[in-house]
Amino acid sequence: MLGALEGFAVIGFIIFVGFLLGRSGVLGAQSQRVLASTVFYVSTPALLYDLIAEAPLERIFSPAIFATAGSASLVGIALFTFSYFKHRSLGRAVMSGWAVSYVNIGNLGIPIAIYVLKSSSYVPPIMLFQLVILAPLGMVILDIHQAKRAGTLAHWWTPLLQVIRNPILIGAAVGLFFAITGLRLPQIIHDPVSMIGATSVPLTLLAFGISLKDGWAVPARGTRTDLTLITAVKLAVQPLIAWVIGGPLLGFTGIDLMAIVVTSALPTAQNVYVYSMRYRMAETLVRDAVFVTTILSFPTIVLLSALLS
Repeated sequence: MLGALEGFAVIGFIIFVGFLLGRSGVLGAQSQRVLASTVFYVSTPALLYDLIAEAPLERIFSPAIFATAGSASLVGIALFTFSYFKHRSLGRAVMSGWAVSYVNIGNLGIPIAIYVLKSSSYVPPIMLFQLVILAPLGMVILDIHQAKRAGTLAHWWTPLLQVIRNPILIGAAVGLFFAITGLRLPQIIHDPVSMIGATSVPLTLLAFGISLKDGWAVPARGTRTDLTLITAVKLAVQPLIAWVIGGPLLGFTGIDLMAIVVTSALPTAQNVYVYSMRYRMAETLVRDAVFVTTILSFPTIVLLSALLS
């Protein structure tokens, strides 16, 4: 429990600093989007390379990923379908699907893995799944949708080329290449890339903190149902499905099963908020989902850790 508390305290402090920066206005009116763009184009690709390149292959391709990825896929598809038929908005549907399937493995997951699960090796496979499969899949849908609306969709493969050029996917692919081949970048290149990657988590948290500069109010009536459903599915349904797949179906026990369930109970990732700003879709809903699930995930993770330890 102390490990989980320490993890939440770390991210809470940085978010609070972002909030103070937003209130003071010292970084300017566009600071939030500048930080989000820096995270998207520079920091996160460098972090992915660093984490994946150094991870043992047996952990990257661990069978446990079938439990976490399976639960994330099921709830993501369910919320995507529900949101699309309710709102008839493809962008909102993608963001709703991401909000329940895309866990905060990079920011909150790393300290919880270290302090609760006693190993950061549980992080790379989940991060790889999210940034190589979940993120590009949603981005293809969003890019096709936006290109059609703008009348710029010249060929069906145009969005695929955009995804291939996506810096996050490139960072993950480079890291996976070095993990598989065993090669390493020269130290003079690896060290600055690693330093840049280390800025991804704090910059993302600062950007989220800035988004709260005007305070947080109860969501409008039209979004309360969506937010409640996202919160319930994210913190209750997804970890339950992960336990069913990881335990009874795949046979994991002990700390490995605990890792599967606890990482599935992590809150909505701040990355999803970065993506919502990048595509300018459902920003308020995603911000609220990150805020509420982050607060409620603490008692959830403490309870699950106590039950499965």
